[in-house]
Amino acid sequence: MNLFDSNSLIMKLFNLLADILLLHILWLVYSLPIITIGASTTALYYAMMKRIRTDEGNIIPNFHGSFKSNFRQATIIWIILATFFIVFFLDIRFCLALNNDFSKIMLFGCSLFFLPFLLICFYIFPVQAKFENRIFDNFKNAFFMAFVHFPYTLLLIFLTATVILFAFRYRLLMGFFIICGMGFYSYITSGVYIQVFRKYIPNEAEEDLEKSGRTLYFDQ
Repeated sequence: MNLFDSNSLIMKLFNLLADILLLHILWLVYSLPIITIGASTTALYYAMMKRIRTDEGNIIPNFHGSFKSNFRQATIIWIILATFFIVFFLDIRFCLALNNDFSKIMLFGCSLFFLPFLLICFYIFPVQAKFENRIFDNFKNAFFMAFVHFPYTLLLIFLTATVILFAFRYRLLMGFFIICGMGFYSYITSGVYIQVFRKYIPNEAEEDLEKSGRTLYFDQ
């Protein structure tokens, strides 16, 4: 087989790396106003999950279409998350500065609320990318999925912690993540979300198989 044939393993790997790099660049460009990070992250996961599920190469149209259609809701979600994060950060700083019994109680209370907040953060933008619901319903579903599918959530936490650890520990990998970090991160985590979401869309696996004309990456 010709190594440079479009169906060869090398060309498939090259195309995948190119798409990862392209999605990372798109995410950076669309996130530049900062307030649009929610919409760009939603678009990133929409395009990547579709790329993995059907091997579809329309990265730019998929990203732009999702960014445009989810802009309002994803931006509101991002503002809500950012506001809560700032509140948590200020509360923790305040508690650490007081350093008394009352501050320890407050710190414990913040920790109890921060855990579900963190779990929602893992799921909210992929959920927004996948399902058409009201903002409240997407928050509720993200929270529900994080706990019901806790083994997958633990895997997401492990993957995230590993990426952060390696990125800060090894300079070479830091350069790699600067070049294509969000594209790579979305790639290694999208498979987890696909597995979770397919439990709510039972016919998706067969539909993806028909569209792609190949063996599925994941079992139902």
